[in-house]
Amino acid sequence: MIGGQLVARYLMRFQVAANLADVERAEVIARSVLRLVSDTAGAYARLGVVYLTQHKFAAAYAAARRAVAWNPRNQGALGVLFDASVAIGRYGVAESTLSRLTPGRLPHQLRLAHMLTMRGRIDGAYHALDHACRQLALAQVSPQAVAWCLTELAKVQHAREGEPSAAALYRRALDVQPGYRAALEGLADLAYARGDWVEAGRLFQRIAAEAHPDLYLRLAEVHRALGEQGVAERWERAFLCVARAPGAEALYAHPLALYYAGRPLTLDTALAIARRDVARRPAVESYDVLSWVLFRRRDLAQALAMSDRAQSWGAPSPTIEYHRARILYALGRASEAAALLRRALARPSLLEPHVLWDLRALRTAAG
Repeated sequence: MIGGQLVARYLMRFQVAANLADVERAEVIARSVLRLVSDTAGAYARLGVVYLTQHKFAAAYAAARRAVAWNPRNQGALGVLFDASVAIGRYGVAESTLSRLTPGRLPHQLRLAHMLTMRGRIDGAYHALDHACRQLALAQVSPQAVAWCLTELAKVQHAREGEPSAAALYRRALDVQPGYRAALEGLADLAYARGDWVEAGRLFQRIAAEAHPDLYLRLAEVHRALGEQGVAERWERAFLCVARAPGAEALYAHPLALYYAGRPLTLDTALAIARRDVARRPAVESYDVLSWVLFRRRDLAQALAMSDRAQSWGAPSPTIEYHRARILYALGRASEAAALLRRALARPSLLEPHVLWDLRALRTAAG
């Protein structure tokens, strides 16, 4: 009991302060109590949550499977198994696991919303997640848990109704938990997408931390847009220092591969990272990153094949559709590409940062 409480406390501290030492302590405790507790399923489920927080997805999947083996009805264990299955691209396992969660209970509501989002059923996802947020608020759980739910709801609402509605929910999350990092990041992303570089930089600066080096890249891009090249280069070096550290590649493979793919001299490095990531984590996002790297290398046939894999399950994101449109244009399939591009650009703020920069470069080249 005490061990589980300590794990939860360290994870909450990590979410607030982004201090890697907290999640490392949580892992040590979660592993140490495995043989000491009577609730073995719960102990392995907690360990799985720690691994998910660290982006150790294969380890999280293994821990979740052990938890469910000990107690096939443990809702927490089933929830972690769902999360880990999605993370490593085992979507069939995720679907079957969702069917084993008890309808109406919070673990089911949260995963149902996630599944509906991935399937492109945004209205259903919004209502399922809104119900979950209301359940959390009524249960008088920690403000941080409610803020997390509202932040996830904001992401769904962004796709459903647009930027103003999403921003309102991010601000609600900050009212519940002042300074909540994920809500600040959401507002920063919206400012970044609309080109409000000063506001984006101010918000990203508040939450920049070694545990999230992708934010260092955002700050580099913001300062480059502001014409502050020296500051931008310092943030890039900070990103590379963390993302290229021994053992770090698995944690930051996507931003690292995309960073190298944006530079002609490091395309081979980008390809190696993206291929290793697919081997570790054959999820649609990993195949999509690989497709973009291959496109940047002008290996168009392979890029299209990987794009096919990225679209093999669920509803493709605007970024996935943009990548595919660029590949199809390069292959001379302009009519197919145009239809995809119209959908991808319908709400540019949903596109990932490297796509926004690619669009900017195309507009500059076109004069």
